[in-house]
Amino acid sequence: MKIIYTFVVALFVLATAAQAQDLPTLPIDFESTTTTYAFADFAGGVGNVVTNPSQTGINTSETVGSVVKFAGEPFGGTTIALAGNIDFGTNNAFSMKVFSNAPGQSVLFKLEGSPAVEFSMNTTVANEWETLTFSAASAVGLDFNAITLIYRNGEVGDGSADFTFLFDDIELTTIAPMGVAIPVDFESTTLTYSFGDFAGGVGSVIANPAQTGINTSANVGQVIKFAGEPFGGTTLALGVPTDFGSNNGIRMKVFANRVDAPILFKLEGAVPTEEVARTTVANEWHEVEFNFSGRTDASYTGITLIYDNGVVGDGSADFTFLLDDIEYATISGPVVGLPVDFESADLTYTFADFAGAGAMVIDNPVPSGINTSARVGQMIKFGGEVFAGTTLQLGEPIEFGAETAITMKMFANRVGAPMLFKLEDGGAGIEIAASSTVANEWETLTFDFAGLIGSGPYTGITLIYDLGIVGDGSADFTVLFDDMQFAGSSSTTDLRDLGVSFFPNPVTTSLTIQSSAELSTVEVFNLNGQRVILNEAMTNNTLSTAGLPQGTYVLRVTTAEGVGTSTFVKQ
Repeated sequence: MKIIYTFVVALFVLATAAQAQDLPTLPIDFESTTTTYAFADFAGGVGNVVTNPSQTGINTSETVGSVVKFAGEPFGGTTIALAGNIDFGTNNAFSMKVFSNAPGQSVLFKLEGSPAVEFSMNTTVANEWETLTFSAASAVGLDFNAITLIYRNGEVGDGSADFTFLFDDIELTTIAPMGVAIPVDFESTTLTYSFGDFAGGVGSVIANPAQTGINTSANVGQVIKFAGEPFGGTTLALGVPTDFGSNNGIRMKVFANRVDAPILFKLEGAVPTEEVARTTVANEWHEVEFNFSGRTDASYTGITLIYDNGVVGDGSADFTFLLDDIEYATISGPVVGLPVDFESADLTYTFADFAGAGAMVIDNPVPSGINTSARVGQMIKFGGEVFAGTTLQLGEPIEFGAETAITMKMFANRVGAPMLFKLEDGGAGIEIAASSTVANEWETLTFDFAGLIGSGPYTGITLIYDLGIVGDGSADFTVLFDDMQFAGSSSTTDLRDLGVSFFPNPVTTSLTIQSSAELSTVEVFNLNGQRVILNEAMTNNTLSTAGLPQGTYVLRVTTAEGVGTSTFVKQ
């Protein structure tokens, strides 16, 4: 307890000292003897002002900034506090001199505010000062009071020269409004195609090695996934925010050496959104489409590409794909949306598998009982992570009306096998879990989202079978599913109408629940829709809340009389 108190006092003293002196404003050159350059380090990154060890070329100044990335988290870095909000004036970009020991290393430049906005560029030379310019057109008009720098985002540092970079002369600048914008064909000689690589992925522009078929252009994009993280990829910065107009999707030419390889296409913005398409031919240029219906009004400033998400790459041809001609498109025809029964021959059911699971549509191997349909979904959880699962991409977002519950038929080989059912919205999403009650027989599970529904839109359904356990690919980790649809209006009511009361409210360590009927299930959800407590924490109708952070929560209780919800505050 004394250590915590000392740490808090130290922070207070530092904060007071910083306030007593002048924090920097742009431009920042680290030469002032009266300015306080306050670095807030995190996750293994350490920022300092140092004597310029390389007073050469474009930067002969005496002092510069330094960031060293030690072992910690892949996102380790530092944040420089500013004296006030950045005044862009007529500017639309930032320039910064940098020095590193290798080209092709990513420098993430993040403006801290609400919302935060970030940009990424790669170094282009080794052991030489250069100027990186970050187009910030999407940030003009917003308020930012700090700058975060992350070197080689997605990789854990080791404190060596390979994870050290110098920086100086951070300043506002103006660049021509023309920047990389959709459509993207990689042919411009005046644009800079800036890839922000992460976690083992590397993006670049290369001469087209396969000038055949539908793509005989000179230059194309290339993404190689080396050993790193399963989510290794790259982000192409857009100098001009997206403008879909009347279009609802994006079309892109791709070339890969294998069929059915998943390509995750993510639009980066205040609320990111993503879709997945799979290659359909090998060693041949072809087009894939990403349907963003319901999400085209937002402004996006980057395109993230992840090849074979969930699998660690090895830098070989199996983890290399080419891309070109990214363009807006109107995607017509039927799209996947509730209800989902896997019977359509005209729809493409796209699963984005992750962390060791695999899903597909198969012929129903058990056409019996309540489900005699011809086609069903199947998910197998192989060895990988405990949270392995899959996301079914929806072309038509889920919109809740009076109906708040979704049902799904499931077939498992054991009783008590939990299925997490999560609706994806580009953020935290909302999720509910239900467990099998029979073995080797189709049954209907109900996932009631009453009290959890946010603004959406919900554009994907994530399924995780037996969350918390690593699968082995056997029948114990294989599940069939079918007929996802609205269940109708929820029977959820206020807890008082259900004969359930609880106290105290606000609560600190424990919540006592009283009911006229036997309690079946007690659940607690945060305001992001994530379940944080199940009734395993109950003792004599007392629910432990000691581990919850302060905030407002939704309490949902199921009894023989029905389902009820109410809110409480944790202090």
